Amino acid sequence: MLPDPPASAFLALPSPDPSQEKVVAAAAVSQLNFFTTQLDSVIQASSIEDLCAVYKPFELLLETGHHSGLWWLDIAAASDQDIETISRFFGLHPLTTEDIKIHETREKIELFGSYYFLSLRPPRDFETDEGVRIVSHNIYALVFRDGVLSFSFDPSLHAGHVRQRIKEHRSHLALTSDWICYALIDDIVDGFGPFIGRVESGLEVMEDNISIARPDDIGLVLQRNYKWRKEVMQIRQLLHDKIDVIRSFARHCDAFDAPTSQVSLYLSDIRDHIITMISNLDQAEQMLSRSQSKYLTQLHFDSGRMRNGIASALGRLTVLASILVPMQFITGLLGMNVVVPGKYVGNLVWWWGIIGFMFGAIILFALVAKRIGLLDQ
Repeated sequence: MLPDPPASAFLALPSPDPSQEKVVAAAAVSQLNFFTTQLDSVIQASSIEDLCAVYKPFELLLETGHHSGLWWLDIAAASDQDIETISRFFGLHPLTTEDIKIHETREKIELFGSYYFLSLRPPRDFETDEGVRIVSHNIYALVFRDGVLSFSFDPSLHAGHVRQRIKEHRSHLALTSDWICYALIDDIVDGFGPFIGRVESGLEVMEDNISIARPDDIGLVLQRNYKWRKEVMQIRQLLHDKIDVIRSFARHCDAFDAPTSQVSLYLSDIRDHIITMISNLDQAEQMLSRSQSKYLTQLHFDSGRMRNGIASALGRLTVLASILVPMQFITGLLGMNVVVPGKYVGNLVWWWGIIGFMFGAIILFALVAKRIGLLDQ
C-alpha cells in the first residue's frame, strides 16, 4: 500500500452545487489538483514542490515516469516556470511546451510518441447582456498511456466536473487516460448547451414580437438579430472544429493500441451530440433569416406608407400654395401706387366685388384641384 499523505493535503471531490461552482470560478490562483486511482480524494497543492512533499509517490512519478495507478495532474493558471518544469520531468516535446506557453488558440490533437496533445476551446459566459463570449485561452491535455496532464488558464469548471463524474461512476467505470480525455471533451461540448438554449429562447421571443413591433423599434430589433446571428456563427464554428478533433482523437486511440472500444462508442456519442447542436443552430439561423426578412419587409412597408403620407401632405400644401399665391399677387398689385378701382366711389361696391372675385377664384381653383384629384392624395 502507498503511504497516506497528511489529511490536510486532501480535498473532497467538487460538489455539483451551482452556488459552489461560482466560488470556484472566481478563484484565479495557481493550483495543482492531483487525482489517482490509488486514493479516494484529490490532492491539492500550490506548487510542484508542495505536491511532492505531501504525496511522495508523485515525486517518484516525476523521477521515473511510473505510478502504481492511473493518475491525472490538472494545473490551473500555470506559470511559464511551472510549464518548463513539467515539460522537463515528463519529457514533453518542445512544440507542445511552446503551444502551452503561448496559449495556442487553434483546436487540434497531435501525436508525440508516448502521448498525444489535445487543445480545445470551451465557451464562457461573462454574465452580460451581450451574450456568449469565447474564452481567450484553450484547455490543453496531454494524454499518456497511464495518466493525463491538463492545463487551463481561465477560470474553468470542466476538470472539476470530470472528477465529480469519476466519483459518481467509479464503481462500474473502466477508467483509462483515454476515458478522462473523452470526459473532458464531453464536458466542454455540453457547455455549449445553455448558450444554444438561450439563443433558441431569444429567437422564439423575437419571432412572437414581429407582429406587434412598432416602426421605431425595427432598428433595435435588427441590431439584436445581428447579435444573435453573430453568436450562432461563433458557436457553430467552434463545434465544427471539435468534430475534426474528435475524429483525430479516435484515430490516435487506435494508434495507441489500447482497449478503446468503449471510448470509441463515447466519441460517437459526442459526435452525434455535436451534430444535433449544429442542426439546432442551423434551424436558429433559418429563423433569424426569416425574422430578418419579415422585419425588413415590414420596415419597407412602413417606409412606403410614410413616404406616401409625406407626398400627400406636400400635394395638399402645393394646391394651397397654388390658390393663395395668385390672391397674394392681386392684393400686392392693388397695394402699389396705382389707381384703385372704385377709389372715388362713395360706396363699397368695388371693394365687395374684388373680395367676391378673390373668393370665387379660390372656390374655382379648389373645385378644379378636387376634380383632377390633387386634394385626394
